[in-house]
Amino acid sequence: MTAIFAAIITISGLGLLFGLGLAVGSRVFAVHLDPRLEQIEELLPQLNCGACGYGGCADYARALLNGECEPNVCPIASPEARARIAELLGRLLEEEEKLEARIFCRGGYDAVRRYDYEGLPTCAAANQIEGGVIACDYGCLRYYTCREVCPFDAIRIDDRGNPVVIPEKCRACRLCVQHCPRGIIRIVPSHSRVDILCSSRAKGKTVVKVCSVGCIGCGKCVKECPVEAITLEDNLAVIDYEKCINCGKCIEVCPRGIIEKIEEKEKNRPVAGDNRGLSSVPVLPG
Repeated sequence: MTAIFAAIITISGLGLLFGLGLAVGSRVFAVHLDPRLEQIEELLPQLNCGACGYGGCADYARALLNGECEPNVCPIASPEARARIAELLGRLLEEEEKLEARIFCRGGYDAVRRYDYEGLPTCAAANQIEGGVIACDYGCLRYYTCREVCPFDAIRIDDRGNPVVIPEKCRACRLCVQHCPRGIIRIVPSHSRVDILCSSRAKGKTVVKVCSVGCIGCGKCVKECPVEAITLEDNLAVIDYEKCINCGKCIEVCPRGIIEKIEEKEKNRPVAGDNRGLSSVPVLPG
């Protein structure tokens, strides 16, 4: 019995000693967190998309507290949230130009396919074999990965099977840009309401063979622009947004109808069916 009591006393003593050690250690080595950190994290969208350049919202919040970046770096946070974060940090919030994603392709069902595709219905998969299912090397594959990854439901499918960004919903998070294997989605200033929605840099003869609306580099829009905002770059007409006055004169002279006036508010029309598979599109012979 004496041995049992001795063991109990020893274990109890060690427990008390270790407990005191932990209590002292917790005070000596305590990490004091800035109470603003939790407040900032609550104001962030918690999507962890990486659009800010950090690993997630928590990393971005810590970077804000350390003075490594500004409150307007996150493109997804609401203006109210940014203003509140700036207030918590005691900083002046700099106004930035609003941006939005834009998809530079309007080939639709008229774009020719290289072959019938029955594989995984994602853009990355449809782009793997022989340069991609669409014969135009710069055309939208139309398996709508961009729509699937958009956290704001900001991409609709028009009546010709093209993914189109809804400007008022887009937060320029760049997720669609990152997931497009053709690189035809770009972030542009929201004030630009006229754009040439094609990405093909192939010569006109090649474009005509694979797409009925692709830019052929004819240069008519370049000559018509009253402010010299359009130039030809590698067979593709490109608009300088800083110069463009959104007059729309280029739209009137484009023989391919690829220059469009981007509406301030898109009608969110539903998809007529899924539009995947593109069975009605012609396939290149042989």
